[in-house]
Amino acid sequence: MKYIYLFLITSVLGFTACQTKNKQVEETNHSKLDCKIGIQTYTFHKFTLMETLDKTKELGLDYAEAFFFQELGDSFGKETYLNYDLSQTQKEQLKKEFEKRGIKPYSFGVAFYDTIEDWEKFFTFSKEMGIHTVTCEPKLEHLDFVEQMALKYQIEVAIHNHPDPSVYADPNVLVKALEGRHPIMGVCADIGHWKRSGFDPIETLRKFDGRIKVVHLKDLSSDLEDTTWGTGILPVKEAVEELKKQQFDGLISIEYENFSDSQIDDIEKSLKFFESVRN
Repeated sequence: MKYIYLFLITSVLGFTACQTKNKQVEETNHSKLDCKIGIQTYTFHKFTLMETLDKTKELGLDYAEAFFFQELGDSFGKETYLNYDLSQTQKEQLKKEFEKRGIKPYSFGVAFYDTIEDWEKFFTFSKEMGIHTVTCEPKLEHLDFVEQMALKYQIEVAIHNHPDPSVYADPNVLVKALEGRHPIMGVCADIGHWKRSGFDPIETLRKFDGRIKVVHLKDLSSDLEDTTWGTGILPVKEAVEELKKQQFDGLISIEYENFSDSQIDDIEKSLKFFESVRN
């Protein structure tokens, strides 16, 4: 009987210790948002891509989500734009321009195409450039083909949510569209656009737990214009907390849609706010 008693006590203590350890591990996992942070190059769409990369370096950021049809600038010559039809020489030069600035082209997008031929060219080019994730808004009838391309090239797909008339303005459409699809297919969560479309950003983030690949983290003024994080009407801190709970480790992409002379200053303040809430 004595030995049975000792066994029971030891088991209870061991179980309690295990629970405590698991709780500590869980708290540790949620203590910091361990993700990448970079620029959505549309933020500087009034400049060339080379100027944008210089500004990205100035901000101390290591990643970029590059949108197509931005003029490249510098030695690329006038009216040469980021697109899948660049020559092999231009592609190699573009890689070097990213490398010499220490910036990783993590993502291309947000992409829209009318034909599967264009989607295939887009994915082929993305693979050549070493892209990890593409952000896009495919037609619903193209999703099967986009998934095939993602699996063929092992490139993650993050479906974005522009407001109406985008079919993905309603997050419930995307929830249904992703049902049964490979985990390589996921979401580019633009919390500003969700707010503009009348959806709660935090509740919507929760709908896509495990599917979020990229986040366009934003704050909005009362008239729904982009503003410095932590100064507007969006629950940016709560969004970061939710991403911690989901153990998000993808890309947070900084996107200001309307350029102003204070853009760099606004982004620097936003980054300071982010650092204060990510830990």
